[in-house]
Amino acid sequence: MAGTITAFLITYWFYKSAEATGKNPLFSAGLGFLSYLIPCIVWTLTVTPGLRDAVEHNPGTLSGLFVNYAYILVGAACAIGFKFLHFKQATS
Repeated sequence: MAGTITAFLITYWFYKSAEATGKNPLFSAGLGFLSYLIPCIVWTLTVTPGLRDAVEHNPGTLSGLFVNYAYILVGAACAIGFKFLHFKQATS
C-alpha cells in the first residue's frame, strides 16, 4: 500500500512539474511513474531475496522493516534523480 501511494504521489509531482514548465504533462507523469516502478521491480527481484534470507537468520531486528520497504526508498531516489534530469533547464 505504501508503494502504491508513493507511486501516485511521484506521478502527480511529475505531472504538476510538467504543467509548470510547459512540458507535456501526461508524458512526464508516465516517465515519473516508470522512473519509480522500474527500479522498484529490479530491486525487489534482485536484492530483496538476499536481504530476506539474511533477516531470517537474525529475526527481531529493525532490519526486517528495512527489507520490506527498501524498494520504496530506491524507487523514490531514482525518480527524484530522474526528475531533476528531465526538468533540468537547458543552459545556453
